[in-house]
Amino acid sequence: MKEILNRAKAMILKPLETWQTVKTENVTIQQLFIDYAAPLALIPFVAALIGLSIVGIRMPAGHLARAPFFEALTGSVVGYIFHLLGLLAGAWVVTVLAPYLNSKSDFTSSVKLIVFSMTPIWLLGVFSAFPGLGILQIFGLYSIYLISLGLPVLLDTPKEKVLWFTAIFMIAWFVISLFLGLFVYGAVNGPMLMRMMAS
Repeated sequence: MKEILNRAKAMILKPLETWQTVKTENVTIQQLFIDYAAPLALIPFVAALIGLSIVGIRMPAGHLARAPFFEALTGSVVGYIFHLLGLLAGAWVVTVLAPYLNSKSDFTSSVKLIVFSMTPIWLLGVFSAFPGLGILQIFGLYSIYLISLGLPVLLDTPKEKVLWFTAIFMIAWFVISLFLGLFVYGAVNGPMLMRMMAS
C-alpha cells in the first residue's frame, strides 16, 4: 500500500517526471489493475457506502435518511465493477483515436494513461463519505491536466494534437461514464434513493 500511495503522491505532485517513469515500466494490464487501479478505486465506493448507510443524506424535506447497508453495499459493488470496466473502455477509446491524431496506438500504454490519470478522482473520492463535502470532488478535474501531460509521453502525441486528443477523449469518456452511471443508477441506486426520499 505504501508503494501505491507513493506513486499516487508523485503522480499529483510531479506528473511530468512520473509519466516518464511510467513509460519505462514493463507492466501488464493485470498488474496495473491489481497493483494500483483496484485498490485506489475502492476509495470513492467505500466512502459512498459510509456516506449513504452511516452518515446519511439530508433530504429536501429536512430529515436525515440512511440507506439500508446491504442495499448500499450492493450499489457500491456493482458501481465499482462497472467503474473498472469503464477504465478498459476508456483505454480502448484512446487506442482507437490515437492513429487519427498522429499518436501511438498501444492498448497497454492507453491503460497506463487512463489508470494513472484517475489518481486525483480516486483520492478525492474520500469526500463521498460526507455528502456535504462532495463539491470538493471538482478538484478531480486535475485528471484532465494529467491526461494532457501523459499523451505526449506515453503515446507520442504531437504537441499541436494534445488539446484535440484530450478534448475528444473527454467527450467520449463523458458518454461512457454517463451510460454506465445510468445503468448502475437505474438498476440499483435509483430505487434505493427513491425509497430513502419516501421514508
